[in-house]
Amino acid sequence: MGNIIPVLAEASYIYAMMSRKVPKTPADDGRPPQTLAEVTAMELWRFDPLCIAEDDPKVDAPSDRPSKFRIKMLMRDGDRRRETELLIEQRYAWRGYGQLGSMDEPNQLTMNAELFGRVYATLTVNVDSPAGLALDKTYGPEAARLRAQGRKLCEFGRFAIDPSARSKRLIASLFNLLYIYSYRVKGCTDILIEINPRHRSFYENLLEFKQLGGERMCERVKAPALLMHLSCATIEQRLKEIGGRWRELSDEKSIYKFAFTPEEEAELVARLGY
Repeated sequence: MGNIIPVLAEASYIYAMMSRKVPKTPADDGRPPQTLAEVTAMELWRFDPLCIAEDDPKVDAPSDRPSKFRIKMLMRDGDRRRETELLIEQRYAWRGYGQLGSMDEPNQLTMNAELFGRVYATLTVNVDSPAGLALDKTYGPEAARLRAQGRKLCEFGRFAIDPSARSKRLIASLFNLLYIYSYRVKGCTDILIEINPRHRSFYENLLEFKQLGGERMCERVKAPALLMHLSCATIEQRLKEIGGRWRELSDEKSIYKFAFTPEEEAELVARLGY
């Protein structure tokens, strides 16, 4: 675990803590879990809605098969780094966006959804620091106002998903785990994300973001952008209301129904030592 990016020094301890008292399942071959997702995959009897069946990634119904996506941290020099960059480049190019810069920004954590050694989805969070956030170049005044209110910001970005693996549960898994890291571990209060205006309904209806800034040109990707905002307190409240209730809330649009229940999240956070 020594090659994990420096800001995640505590993350090595996190995953070690999480590997304790994991019940045996067909997905457990006796090796200690190396990542958060391996724990999730092995505890299918509890966290099945956060895992996607490999036989048909588009199906929302749970599967009894043991092969599931694993959510793994991206290593600085790992084999998946170039594959992750390629997925982002391909999906951005398909949308007509320009290419993003380096993935070596400070206070950054990237999580990938992998299956059989292939990256199917990726999402990154940057925690605010004196270096600022990427969105400051386009929405500096909006971010500055939140900072002036004493808010601790983080920016979600570099979200890309292979078309063959589109699933609300897969998306929920990535966002849920990065929310836990941002809110519970790093103490962030607000999540910001720059999006293309045509994706606004997705972020509003499924993730419950609210528009914070008007449409502007994002010079990084050479495309129009909107700034969307969501407080971590709002997510926390929504998880109390619908977290883990995906079976009984079939008509609910929000993907928070696929997230951990408050009890499961509390157990996870306790394992992290926070």
